[in-house]
Amino acid sequence: MVYIYNENGGNVMDKVNVKSKIVVTLSADKNQWEDLYKKVEDNELFIDIIEYRADLCGGEETSDYLEDLQTLKEKFSNLPIIFTYRTHGQGGKGELEPNEYYALNRSIIEAGGIDIIDIELFLYEDLRNELIELAHDKGIQVLVSHHEMDHTPSLKEMKALYQHMQQLNVDYSKLAVMPEDGRDVLKLLTAVYETKQDSDHHIVGIAMGEQGKLSRLAGGAFGSALTYGHIGQEAAPGQLHVQQLKALMEIYQ
Repeated sequence: MVYIYNENGGNVMDKVNVKSKIVVTLSADKNQWEDLYKKVEDNELFIDIIEYRADLCGGEETSDYLEDLQTLKEKFSNLPIIFTYRTHGQGGKGELEPNEYYALNRSIIEAGGIDIIDIELFLYEDLRNELIELAHDKGIQVLVSHHEMDHTPSLKEMKALYQHMQQLNVDYSKLAVMPEDGRDVLKLLTAVYETKQDSDHHIVGIAMGEQGKLSRLAGGAFGSALTYGHIGQEAAPGQLHVQQLKALMEIYQ
């Protein structure tokens, strides 16, 4: 098992000003994986974590995803892997019903071979909580996520969402929003900053789209633990190539 962080305490500024890890989002059809592996190899110096986006990989059976994950772990054993199946309602391509979503994620957890699992916040409460408990029993970290694809909630609402996530005993709390302007981006970063001041959890905040690119670059200065990039095709609005992301992050962090 690969552990991403080892928190050693510190003052408020130490807690808030963190160096975001770069997560590369991977997705491909079966006939494209060899090219994608080569791209990961070529960009490995710019990558801290791999995210496998199952909803974008065209798998028909759980075994298809497990095969991909096994190959990724064999080829890139030094990089932690996040498993994500993003549903349509959360901005992904996944069409599974809640019980099917639960069954898929349970199978992935039980198989092992991943380090972090992304679980959507507003999955049915009993199913969500059972997945969180099962993942921790297996030594897998949990990232609970929520995406607002068409707006940015109020600062109060975003802080309440983060508080709700942290109460679930998860390792990472992720919120992604769609800003209309710079004020919305600042609002998201403020929610991250104020939440992180009072928390030892790993907080992740992303403002999507062109308006939100600053949050991907400077999020660490506000306490965001992760930022997401690509190596060929963006999987979310506003993602940058990992090489560009790494270079520009040095300015802010």
